Amino acid sequence: MSLTTAYLEKVLWAIVGAQLIDNIRSTPVQSSVVLIGLDGRIVSAGPSEEVAVPEGVPTTHASGMTLLPGLIDAHVHLVYDKTLYTISSAEAYKARLLARNPERELVRAGHHAQMALAAGVTTVRDCGADSFSVLALRDAINAGDFVGPRILASGRPITTTAGHIYSGWGVDSAQEVRKAVRFLAGERVDFIKMMVSGGTTTPGTNITREQYTLEEVRAAIQEAHRLGLQLAVHAISTDSIRLAAEAGVDTIEHCSWIGSDARTTVTDATAVDWMVKNGVRVDHAIVPRPYLFPEEGGAPPTAEEEWWLRMLKVRWPFLKLMRERGVPVFLGTDAAFGLWPGTALWPGSQEMARALEIMVQWAGFSPMEAIAMATLETARALRLDGEIGTIEPGKRADLILVARDPLKDIGTLREVEMVFRDGRLVARRGQVVLPGSPMDGGSKP
Repeated sequence: MSLTTAYLEKVLWAIVGAQLIDNIRSTPVQSSVVLIGLDGRIVSAGPSEEVAVPEGVPTTHASGMTLLPGLIDAHVHLVYDKTLYTISSAEAYKARLLARNPERELVRAGHHAQMALAAGVTTVRDCGADSFSVLALRDAINAGDFVGPRILASGRPITTTAGHIYSGWGVDSAQEVRKAVRFLAGERVDFIKMMVSGGTTTPGTNITREQYTLEEVRAAIQEAHRLGLQLAVHAISTDSIRLAAEAGVDTIEHCSWIGSDARTTVTDATAVDWMVKNGVRVDHAIVPRPYLFPEEGGAPPTAEEEWWLRMLKVRWPFLKLMRERGVPVFLGTDAAFGLWPGTALWPGSQEMARALEIMVQWAGFSPMEAIAMATLETARALRLDGEIGTIEPGKRADLILVARDPLKDIGTLREVEMVFRDGRLVARRGQVVLPGSPMDGGSKP
């Protein structure tokens, strides 16, 4: 059997001529060949002069375009829309809880998941809902019954009675924490989410203080790790960040450094020491908001938006310092989906693309650094780096193809031409490609 015949038997198609950002090389390959296998994995990837396309293999010619790993959003809430951000009173929060409907949440989550996929996000980590609907969606996608991104889901978060995202399930002692972790593991969650501080979308909680003790957080870690699960914790106040770092959680979400006065941002080098010592990773889960894109939003920032921007301008330089000290940092969006309430802004799911723009245009990271934070670094944090996050032989063919060079214009990631998940074309120009549809072409681009 010739080498060409052997290749032909396992290669589904080739993508030829694109600039390749593979997260292996420090600089992009200017003209590449990527061979996609029948098993949905990369067969070969590299410069055009080094990788031959087997005779007869269908080929997509992508000269002038850029191919990179599928984006990974480390922090989303698939069942929520953006009205979540407008809740400003305990009464409004209670009304939202009373309006819950698991069946509708499942439909909404499926719609939002496909919006994310069409925008180039091939993997999401869902960080909490009021029900277990997202787990059902995850299972349907894994079974091939629904087109969507890969989902890691936490189900209902662990929180105190009347705590952040409280929905009738209060967990208020170390013993209750252990039982809660066991219950969630029994529901087959992918990781545990715990609210270690109050939150801005739950009126009445204290955003300046921790809501769990060191003993309680350690109980969650011990039980989660015993059951083979990671512990991700919401921590926006400085004391809650310090506590989570000292306890040794797997990931700290947001890491906002809100001081004892909510108007202040207070960073803590001791907390960073604990992060380095305990191998804690930080998810800079930032909600892209219209005021960060003044050329689009039009309206002047509100007092709350000005507060967030002042805080972010302290957080971003410290985030760079944390990385220099050895803290792995990755990127999520804390996304809820749909239009911004009261506006016609952002009908699609461009949260991750916009988060990358923010990291480049506001926070001062290079485009390559920002892309790595939304691909390779996230894959490492979620323990998926053996499968995704880079483009190399053996990895899953989770890929996105964009028309221009994101290293020159990071905004090009808003307009993804093609999305591949496990080697299959799943979206083209913002539209999900269903199996057997005219756009599917037998799963070939």
